[in-house]
This record gives sequence, C-alpha cells and structure tokens, in this order.
Amino acid sequence: MPFSPLCQLNGGCMGCCGHDFESKEKIKQAVFKNNLEFKHADPKTEEQFIQFRDRRPSRDLRNGVCRNLVEEQGCYLCPLHPARHGKDLRIGHCDTDYLCKTATLFENWSEEKKKKFIAFVESKRLDNTDYSIRMDNDSLLKEFIELEKSLT
Repeated sequence: MPFSPLCQLNGGCMGCCGHDFESKEKIKQAVFKNNLEFKHADPKTEEQFIQFRDRRPSRDLRNGVCRNLVEEQGCYLCPLHPARHGKDLRIGHCDTDYLCKTATLFENWSEEKKKKFIAFVESKRLDNTDYSIRMDNDSLLKEFIELEKSLT
C-alpha cells in the first residue's frame, strides 16, 4: 500500500477519501452525516465494520467525500484503516494504491526539495481540510513550483 509522509502532514490529508471536493462546508456536512450513520451502525466486529463499509458503493460519494470518512475527537479518519484494526478493511472497497499527484512526484524529489516543500506547506498554516482540498486539486503543488521558478 503506497504511503507518503505527505499523507500525515498538517494533521493528515484525506485527499484519497474522495475526489473533487466541493467546499470545506460541504465536506463538513458530508462527514457529519457519515458520523450519524457510523454511530447508528455502531460497529464492533470486523464483520460489522465491513457491513458499514458496504452500505453504499465505493464510488457513491457524498459531496465528493467517501461515505466512510468520519470524525473522532476532532480528527477526520477512516474507521476501516489498518491503523485501527491491524488489517486493512478498505481493501475491495477503496483504492488503497492511490497517491495524489503531489505525493507521487514528492517521492522522486531530492531530500532538500522534500524539506523545502514540507516547510512551504507548514508555512501556509492550513487546517487539515484546507490542506486536503489543496493537495487534491494540486494547488499546493502548482504554487510551490511557481515559487521555485521565481527563486531561480
């Protein structure tokens, strides 16, 4: 399963948990509704988590957001993630091989360029929702590239 340090940067990116996010407010609305469904399902066993996962097709997004993305203790997370179960319950439902364009390019950058990008992102002081939106739509990447060009 692909992983990039960018996935955990800035409070965590949820760019792989949906696509074409409509707006920050629409994301919050979607996650709120997902939370209601998750609390109603109240999964405890692996089978119940899978039933929750399969309640809707994987491409049936709510406001551009995966219906499995929930909020716990102020953080957006996937209750199917292997960090929770030790087993990846997203397999067969989600594209667990997905890496955004920025993370894909980042892997091939020099360590110096990686550090510059991370410092660039941190200087933006974005919350994780804005960070996720800007990673998903490639605007952070585009801005970073333009800044690099202007400095050379």
